[in-house]
Amino acid sequence: MTILVCEDNIMTLKTIEFSLKKAGYEVFKARDGFQGIRILGEEKIDLVITDINMPYTKGLEIIRHINTQMEVKIPVIVISGITNEETRAHAMELGAQGYLTKPFDPKVMMDLVRTLSGKN
Repeated sequence: MTILVCEDNIMTLKTIEFSLKKAGYEVFKARDGFQGIRILGEEKIDLVITDINMPYTKGLEIIRHINTQMEVKIPVIVISGITNEETRAHAMELGAQGYLTKPFDPKVMMDLVRTLSGKN
């Protein structure tokens, strides 16, 4: 299973990547939303984990892109420092299946990844 991680904070990106690779997932990384959308067009991605606030293209635009421009709907988990309920609700309305706030527990993230990937 391949997972695209869109995150501009290098420490958060490394934490997510470490947890995913340790569990046997293949990881593609994007440091901004524009790069994430490019990877979605080039690779077979099974799940996306994205931050909301990134350079060039925001995480909400990635969710919108997946649900309006792609034939296959890919599950999306948002991991963000934005804690307000309006942003969480908006992300879920756009099609995110999960929303974790930073700082997050990697175990909780992995439980959500396993649930969405059918590896429970």
